[in-house]
Amino acid sequence: MPEQFAKTRISPSDLTFGWSGCKRCFYMRYAYGVSHQGPFPGIVMSLSSRQEQWYKTKHSHDFSLTLPSGVVHSTGKMLESTPIVVNGEATPFTLGGKYDFLMAYDNGTYGVIDTKVVSQGGKAEFYWPQLAAYDYILSNPKKDEPRKCETLGLLVWEIADASQYSAEVYNVGFNSEYEPVEVNPKKFESFIAEVVTLLSGEMPGAGEKCNNCEYFDKRQSLS
Repeated sequence: MPEQFAKTRISPSDLTFGWSGCKRCFYMRYAYGVSHQGPFPGIVMSLSSRQEQWYKTKHSHDFSLTLPSGVVHSTGKMLESTPIVVNGEATPFTLGGKYDFLMAYDNGTYGVIDTKVVSQGGKAEFYWPQLAAYDYILSNPKKDEPRKCETLGLLVWEIADASQYSAEVYNVGFNSEYEPVEVNPKKFESFIAEVVTLLSGEMPGAGEKCNNCEYFDKRQSLS
């Protein structure tokens, strides 16, 4: 374990792909600031921007009729939590990141909606740590007043069809689906305690299916 961590602010998005992938790569990212940044498709950023522009002035029922009545409070705001407490003691780690949509409901509660452009169905459990992290940050903010989340969810766009509008212009259509995500602060507190405990220990072994670790181990053996 290093004397000082390169990063102590844990990104909610790292709790999905990072944590569920290779624990050694996850550890090295925060302990030493070493990570492999693969290409991120520009089309995803473009579609995310269109989603934000389309929904930012909408009512909550434009996202899903299952949501409480309310409006979009804000989009894309960076938040950070107070230090994460494990076994009654504050740790060096916080949680910090940008949510997509923060909803403000008429009853005084809030909700977080994260947008995805993926195939629909069965994504709630995989993305639960990321959404639950936003809930934790809002409940334990470094700044501002705490906010109680009543809902967490995914707004999933999936490509449905494509059509030609003119000789040089094509239209792409999407299906939209809202998938609720469990609101369970106690469950997340146990989860994030496991994450912090791992970071506070020795470097774990490589994941069995980690292509990055396999590549670098083989490359090192050829040196």
